[in-house]
Amino acid sequence: MITVSQPKIWSARLLMYLERGFVFGAAFTNRNWEGDIRDSGSSVRILQIGPVSVSDYTGTLADAEGLTDEALDLVVDQKKAFNFVVDDVDAQQSVLRIVDEGSKNAARAISDVRDRYAASFHSSASASNLVGDDTTPVVIGFGEGETSPYNAFLDLTQKLDEADVPTTDRRIVLPPWFTRALKAELGNRSSGLGDKITENGEIGNVDGVTVYQSNNVANVAGAKYKIMAGLPVLTWADNIVKTETYRPEKKFGTGVKGLHVYGAKVTHPKALAVGTFNKGQLRK
Repeated sequence: MITVSQPKIWSARLLMYLERGFVFGAAFTNRNWEGDIRDSGSSVRILQIGPVSVSDYTGTLADAEGLTDEALDLVVDQKKAFNFVVDDVDAQQSVLRIVDEGSKNAARAISDVRDRYAASFHSSASASNLVGDDTTPVVIGFGEGETSPYNAFLDLTQKLDEADVPTTDRRIVLPPWFTRALKAELGNRSSGLGDKITENGEIGNVDGVTVYQSNNVANVAGAKYKIMAGLPVLTWADNIVKTETYRPEKKFGTGVKGLHVYGAKVTHPKALAVGTFNKGQLRK
């Protein structure tokens, strides 16, 4: 018989819902080196191979070169907990519905926190791939002297082009105000920006770049938005390492508490471009 006091049910549901609403996760993370995360403080070693030289062939091969390797350590150093109570009266209803709704609410809160954490990795982008900065942010809009949204988009993709970043599988995450302005600018031409937004924030495609939307784009008090574009080079590792149920002392119900741990590491800084943008005159 399924009851709300079974930790495995909550853990399974939470893991399922965690991937929904994780916009920066869908856009920029990969799980290539996730390994076996057992608790906070766990680390994952990421091995990278250096470049291979190419030489002219004149009938004799050049001496074989040894491949250089470099190891990066991804440390699972983020710890987030949740703790809520399912009232006994509510538990008399459909158990699966209670578990489902409780898991959704917990996962939504966790995803919002880790989405902001993933967005903070804008600071790991290569210095040569920056458009604007905190001192001189680029003003986005249609006013005099301002940069139109599409031109700002092109500035970011140009940075990726100049860094020899492959054109396939590129992504970008925009705040809602930028999305609206971009749609207004592209409204009179063919565009892959649709009217619907998926659970993971995807809204369409522009020039072969998959476009996502999130309220968690890093900014300073509504200015200096750090808009990221590039490939999924943020290696991510996470797990819900503990889920427990208990009877709270002052309530008639079942308490559910858990611990979610995670960490991330950018493996290829040149595969990310970041624009520091301010809002300008957004109406044409």
